[in-house]
Amino acid sequence: MATCGFNSDVLFEILSRADLETMSKCRLVSRECNALTYTTSFMRSHCERTNTLCGHILYGSSPCRVLCMFKSIDNPGLGVHPKSIDFNFLCATSVRILGVVDIGLFCCQVRRFPGGIRYLVCKPTTCQWRIIPAPRSPYTLRPPPYFMTVLKSKPLKFKILRLQPHGLCNFNCEIFDSHIWSWKQLDDLNLPDSQSLQDHRHAISVCGRLYWITLIQDEYGMLIFDQDKENWAVNPVPDSCKNRLLYEVKLIKCGGKVAIVGERRDTETVEVWLMRYNHGVKCWNKLQTISNLKNLMQLDFSNAADTFLTWECCLCLRTIFCKYRDASGSKFLYNCRSVYFLQTDYEPIPDLRWANHYQAFLK
Repeated sequence: MATCGFNSDVLFEILSRADLETMSKCRLVSRECNALTYTTSFMRSHCERTNTLCGHILYGSSPCRVLCMFKSIDNPGLGVHPKSIDFNFLCATSVRILGVVDIGLFCCQVRRFPGGIRYLVCKPTTCQWRIIPAPRSPYTLRPPPYFMTVLKSKPLKFKILRLQPHGLCNFNCEIFDSHIWSWKQLDDLNLPDSQSLQDHRHAISVCGRLYWITLIQDEYGMLIFDQDKENWAVNPVPDSCKNRLLYEVKLIKCGGKVAIVGERRDTETVEVWLMRYNHGVKCWNKLQTISNLKNLMQLDFSNAADTFLTWECCLCLRTIFCKYRDASGSKFLYNCRSVYFLQTDYEPIPDLRWANHYQAFLK
């Protein structure tokens, strides 16, 4: 990325009034533009000045029901935000979120009686939806993970990867392609006997690629799936936190890029590494080292879900989200299974239908 000659205040005023599509293009202009648009102050100003919604979907479950909560970044308190996310327009008895893209597109499994189970993609901010075919693999009580990536927004082009484990190191792979509007079977993912996925249900989606942490005996690695080319690749993690006996690592998304958080087991020191491309070669740059994690975990945070997913970095450490540069954060009193970041608008997508069509479909 090049450097930008504009004053940062000028950039702030211009970009905070731009629509999401323009802002996304400006993020590619320079590192300065990219970093600015991922700060908390910018995101809040952008929400105030444009018709956009920015925040987190907190998705989890209790013994009796599925829980889904939206917390806006420009309204961090416990009150209900005037702009929110709900699925009432689907008129379903239950909605299970399978995958989310940060532009506000959801892949859901919807149950309604009569009618049974349906799969669909939807944009809740515009109350739009479209049915997709059911996966070819048989239905299971605990659905396998789904990973959704938008490859192009105009016209809409997306893919959904479904991983069905069979054994410790083998996965059945199906992918839904919106171009042909159907599922197709990929070759199975067969990892070597000495290799496994740390958590096959957790992946980071960045620029059309999915990333997982792998375990290779006593070392960490990284598995990459290119949604567009539909192929697999491997990449090393930073050398300093490669040893799984000394470190516990997890993937996060930082400033629109892949980052790794490595927590040293013996000292509770945390390192944050960001993946960059140097002349087409992936390399790791250390962003920050946190040495006071133990003190941070003992802070008396408020119950408000004042969340930050910004260039300062969102660290998902146990139940705390914190900005590592000023060691502030908030604790969620919520049984979260997944946390999804959204930065979406209220512009309709031509390829999706409206809510009243869905209600007619159900009759």
